[in-house]
Amino acid sequence: MQSPPALKPLLAFPTIEEFAARHKGGTEAEFAAVQKFIDETNKEDNKFRAWIISTVRQTTKRTEYLIAVQPGKIGEQKMPQLGEPAKMRIIFGDDASTRFWDCFRIETLLPPEVAITASARGLATFRVTAHVADSYEGIVPLIQHQTKLFQVPALIDSSDCPQAANGRITKASSNSDTDSGIGDCASDRSTAERANGHIVLTTENAVRANFLLTASEATKNAELNALDKLCGRHVKVSERQLWAFQYFVTLRNPDFFVDLHEEIPHLTTAMKQPSWPGSPLAKKFDRLNPQQKAAYMHGFRKLDCGIGILPGGPGAGKTHFNLFTIAMAQSQQLPRPVLIKGRLERRCPRVLFIVDMNSPIDDVANRMVALYKELGMKKKIIRMKGWGTEVNASDRLNAAEDAASNGVMPAVDFTNQFLNARNPMKQRQVGTCHAPSLDEAAWQLYDEHKLTRYSDLTEYLSGDLWEESQVVPMRLRRLVYNLYRDTLAETDFIATTPVAASNHFNGMFRPELVYFDEAPHARELANLVAIANFEPIAWIFCGDHRQTVPYVGSATPECVNIYREQMQVSMMKRASVANVIRYELLMNHRSFGGLHQLASTMWYDGRMVSGNTHTPAALTHMRSYLGSFKNGQVCIVPRLVVHLKNCGQESHEGTSAWNPTHTAWVMKRVVELLNDKQFKHAERDEPGVILIMSPYKKAFNEYKKEIKKLPLSAQKRVETRTVDVAQGHEADFVFLDLAKSNSTRFLDNPNRLCVALTRARLGEIIMMHPAMVRSKAFRANSPNLCRIYSLCTQGAQVAHVDPTATGKSSNGSLPLPKPVQPVAAHKAASTVSEAVPTVSTVDSVYGDVSVLEDVDGWWDRVMGGGKSASVQEDVKDNLARKPEKEVPKHEEGEQETVNLVNAMFELKF
Repeated sequence: MQSPPALKPLLAFPTIEEFAARHKGGTEAEFAAVQKFIDETNKEDNKFRAWIISTVRQTTKRTEYLIAVQPGKIGEQKMPQLGEPAKMRIIFGDDASTRFWDCFRIETLLPPEVAITASARGLATFRVTAHVADSYEGIVPLIQHQTKLFQVPALIDSSDCPQAANGRITKASSNSDTDSGIGDCASDRSTAERANGHIVLTTENAVRANFLLTASEATKNAELNALDKLCGRHVKVSERQLWAFQYFVTLRNPDFFVDLHEEIPHLTTAMKQPSWPGSPLAKKFDRLNPQQKAAYMHGFRKLDCGIGILPGGPGAGKTHFNLFTIAMAQSQQLPRPVLIKGRLERRCPRVLFIVDMNSPIDDVANRMVALYKELGMKKKIIRMKGWGTEVNASDRLNAAEDAASNGVMPAVDFTNQFLNARNPMKQRQVGTCHAPSLDEAAWQLYDEHKLTRYSDLTEYLSGDLWEESQVVPMRLRRLVYNLYRDTLAETDFIATTPVAASNHFNGMFRPELVYFDEAPHARELANLVAIANFEPIAWIFCGDHRQTVPYVGSATPECVNIYREQMQVSMMKRASVANVIRYELLMNHRSFGGLHQLASTMWYDGRMVSGNTHTPAALTHMRSYLGSFKNGQVCIVPRLVVHLKNCGQESHEGTSAWNPTHTAWVMKRVVELLNDKQFKHAERDEPGVILIMSPYKKAFNEYKKEIKKLPLSAQKRVETRTVDVAQGHEADFVFLDLAKSNSTRFLDNPNRLCVALTRARLGEIIMMHPAMVRSKAFRANSPNLCRIYSLCTQGAQVAHVDPTATGKSSNGSLPLPKPVQPVAAHKAASTVSEAVPTVSTVDSVYGDVSVLEDVDGWWDRVMGGGKSASVQEDVKDNLARKPEKEVPKHEEGEQETVNLVNAMFELKF
């Protein structure tokens, strides 16, 4: 049945009620779609290879196991995510199976007895609880003694594994998710194969795991509760928070302003102190670029209702800037005392750093640990993710006891995760820049004071009287709650998700600054979690609305969510349209050689500039390398759109696709670059790295297979990703494979293209089927791609290449997946429009290279008058001018493309 059309999204809301109606309705429909997906996934009865590692806890009433699962081809989306509740059953080789047991996915921490080969990494670990009534006698863990959930697995090379020779390690580490080859012999598992004294996970000691997924309501509740607090019941929110909410929605007529430099005066007064020159913070400030310094000195002066909105482009150092600002704020105490436990105390500002994705939390927390260490600042930091759902499960488990009790209940039950952590901090190596989780920090505080402040908890734990209880005793819950309350009260910096921030702090952590990083990636109600649950001095929303839109799973025509398009509009996007953004970070420190100019023209109004003024030798070499595909014409901007002659059609898998001809050609170029000793990192004397991207999952999977054929040392230098998960990643050289021969609206998504075209440091090749630009749909369906192609053609960045030719040869020894005979250079003709100026030849260390003569006029025409200063200097400093050389004529078939492109120039973009 055709779903109703989506309502046209509003970029300015006339009323608060309209905002609430759209986002509440959209959120409810979104989670209805999630439930539908989960129901369909459960019907698929997917099975995963798994290993029963050990028993982690056992009482007369239940047993808890640690089980590792390999995602395989089925992928992460068909498995429970970190902290999500689900059920798991174990299936053996004779098809006998356990009942469905409760399971929680936890961070991948395995006992030290377990060895993981390099090719078998990426396992997901689960804590699985089997109650005595549902137990299964055939369960034999690989480790016979009880273990704890804290240690990182040993990593061994497959060459050290005796099993590698007979293929069992290779087979176990493959991505196969089929049932074949998975043995089930209890004796095999009990006498697990070992390498170097470690238990090796193989197909012979594996079982199969089947999940029964459950729709988590944690995100839904966090978002709708935030809206309800601010727009409904107004429970536990101040007038200041309500004013901030009203401004968040309307982006006009703020009720008050915040000058962060007045509230935290040492942000600037510290710079006037005699000790400032030469201090670590002064050196950090001096290394900020001019845009960052302007945003720091002036961007926090007048925050509307305390809300700061700071967009930043690719490679602009957004996180670096935020962490420096936080360090400056925490370098001294606040001028006014803060009420702590009923008394006024002087303290440094506390910071809550929210990210709507799990993986960046570890990164930002660990970077903050490293920064504190570098600056000599003794601060306590915590990272929190994936534990909120488990807290809710503990609450439900203990509900019966709560109902029967007349005492005061702890606001949150932290007991389960505390007991499961089992003091992991003792196992951490001293000196590592690792940010502890909340549970690790609680154990650390307990260890420091277990004989004094927490002697009652020590006495209780030593008795083990709680082990046989189905529910956690009230006394233990209170003692653990007090420990966690103290841990949070002593913390200076917390990095967490909106879900964890929404429900479980309960006043135990009151920050003066709240940062919401990658804010455009989160739905607007997730942004509101920061305002509804905290009243800091200021809320700072950071990110890039040109690259990112809020994730909406129901944003497809098949889903019945008429608000899906509205939910994909971020607050930062609306703020940009409302013209209330005063400062942006748009100095790109990633790209060299003018690579940033295309994205700047397309999406940043020509305002993104380069922060790289020098010309590394690796860039000069990359220009020459790409020129080898154009009869020796140097690529001033090291980017090429490549059309392969006689390119075959793509292959389809559902709506996804890949082009075998593209894949084969790209992998040959990958091997060439890996063998090229002059292919270096942009700024370090290290071998260069490569990123291969495609919008399509099928193409990603095919590239992944090809990369695995390379030697392990080479695999470390090559990565493949879909464009949708490429943000935050970069490489010296990037291949973007568009795969299909026809353009689609999916392919033309401006956010997706913005991400794809801003990952490269030194060079970039865009694989485009020649039939795509000749199709009528190209102009009809792809205005963004059409304009990109026009600009690349004007800039002499399009080449028609013979797929049987190879680029520059090298003296490397890296084997090709399939043997290819190297030749001196490509013999492909260059596609150059009449808009390109005259070309002259120069001598260079790489042979006959070409350079555009009229560089100034060319950039003015192509980029609307804004030529990259760094590119101009590159040309002046590195390329001498010589007598003119005739531009190669277009081959038959190529002139048709040039004529078409020239016609496109007449379009009004």
